[in-house]
Amino acid sequence: MYAELIENLTAEDRKALAEQGVPSSRVSEWKTGFRVPTRPQALALATVKGVDYMELEKELVMIEATEEAKKKPAMASLLERIRIL
Repeated sequence: MYAELIENLTAEDRKALAEQGVPSSRVSEWKTGFRVPTRPQALALATVKGVDYMELEKELVMIEATEEAKKKPAMASLLERIRIL
C-alpha cells in the first residue's frame, strides 16, 4: 500500500500534504527510499489519500524493522519469527 500511495501522489496531494506540514522535499525522500514518514507525516498521508492510518502504520513498522534487520542479527531473528506467526 505504501509504495502505491507514494507512487500515485498527485500535485494536489503534495499541496495538501504541504498544508499539513509535509514539504515536497520530504515526499521526494520517501519516493527514493531515503526516509519513511514520521508518525505525524504518515497520519497526514493517510488523511490526504483517504486510507486507514493503522494499515499504513503496520506497513511502515515492517519496512523499518526490515531495514534494521539488515544491520542487526537479533532483529533479523525477531522479524523472522514475527513473519512465521
